[in-house]
Amino acid sequence: MILVTTLIRHFERPKSNLTLEDLITYPQGTLGNQLGKFLFNNSYEQDPIPEKEDIYRLLITKEVSNTEEVAMYCYLFGNGDKSPQTVFSIVTGTLLYPHYIQYFYKRYKDGKRAFRFYDLDCFKMLHLPVNKIKDAFLIQ
Repeated sequence: MILVTTLIRHFERPKSNLTLEDLITYPQGTLGNQLGKFLFNNSYEQDPIPEKEDIYRLLITKEVSNTEEVAMYCYLFGNGDKSPQTVFSIVTGTLLYPHYIQYFYKRYKDGKRAFRFYDLDCFKMLHLPVNKIKDAFLIQ
């Protein structure tokens, strides 16, 4: 277990300096405001500092479950994210949830169809409306 924790920490993606309160002050309907509400509604009190994965989750799924987490990483893999964290999450998730393989594959194909966005600095888009971001990148 220590090895897994060490590996995850090594490949952790950068966090933002924004707080939950900062996010909620963004205008209604923007990525920043929606992210703040998402974090608040899903009880992210232990680690209220947003990460890129939180933005991806908001744009791709809005659900908080193990299978949706794996589906999100499948989507990102289809979108071009070949990071060790993404691959590890997909392999582990597929082994743990083999009956969801068709769904994971569908999300992978959805990610392939979307314009590449996984490597953008999402924190620079917090002021933009969520629906415009989804439309611009064909995020389903």
